[in-house]
Amino acid sequence: MKCKSCGTDGVGLTITGDPKNREPEFVRIEFPGGQVEVVRARDGADADYWVHLKVYRADSPDRWPGDGLQPASVTDGRMDIYGKHAAESIVGDLNHPKLYHLAVRVTRDELKKGES
Repeated sequence: MKCKSCGTDGVGLTITGDPKNREPEFVRIEFPGGQVEVVRARDGADADYWVHLKVYRADSPDRWPGDGLQPASVTDGRMDIYGKHAAESIVGDLNHPKLYHLAVRVTRDELKKGES
């Protein structure tokens, strides 16, 4: 893995997938309201990865009083597919061969108070 600067206000983490330099099975990034994990699904030269988003929902069964996690919800999302407007995408497009980007917005519940 390599950490690198991404502009003046960003940091990148590169998972190289180099089988000669075995990396951790997963990398987790935690943020207020959730976490993202990149998990190696298969080892070797043909390694591929799962990318998981977990949102700390207030009603989640794996929460407990005093866990210190900030409850949040998925409040928006988008799929980008070459040749298709994002507004036209549907869940079935996750298998689309030209899908190149997924975005999910996570908003902490405390920030949603007062929204209608």
